[in-house]
Amino acid sequence: MKKNNGGSGVLKIMLTVMAAGTAGCLLFGILRSRFGYGWAMPAAITCGMFAYHMFIRLFTPGILQTVTHKRYDPESLWFCEKPWEKKLYRALRVKKWKGKALTYDPREYSFELHTPEEIINNMCHSELVHEVLAAVSFTSLLFAVPFGAFWVFFITALLAALYDLSFAVIQRFNRPRVKKLIIKN
Repeated sequence: MKKNNGGSGVLKIMLTVMAAGTAGCLLFGILRSRFGYGWAMPAAITCGMFAYHMFIRLFTPGILQTVTHKRYDPESLWFCEKPWEKKLYRALRVKKWKGKALTYDPREYSFELHTPEEIINNMCHSELVHEVLAAVSFTSLLFAVPFGAFWVFFITALLAALYDLSFAVIQRFNRPRVKKLIIKN
């Protein structure tokens, strides 16, 4: 996993994108309503969706932690590696790009701060957070009811879901390797 300065850098990026998305949504909304620019509505919706997706990414992990108390069974059917996964990871070339992904808080995966069992639990939590976020991304389709432009909402939801699923894939790819460390010791 890529090292960075804790979650502060990622948090700043998320807050900046949320603020810029909100500002862009307002600006393009004003341009649409005052001047009737047709292109401003999809631009306002896209900016609004960036803000919305950052908002849910800031709050969903805390909600999930409150519900689960961050306690997972890595041997449960949900978290166990499936027979087809290794082929998928090879096809996706996960090993090549996983190290380039941002880590919200690298301390959660530090062997200096946590036991391998704790790291596996943190990986399960991270995986579940990203899977829930991928599903919740599609709630943005509800905005198509009052605003129309279904395809703009669908494309932003799909891209957000795929982005989150890439992080779930990283956790599922790495977890069996950490489990092997426990078996060796």
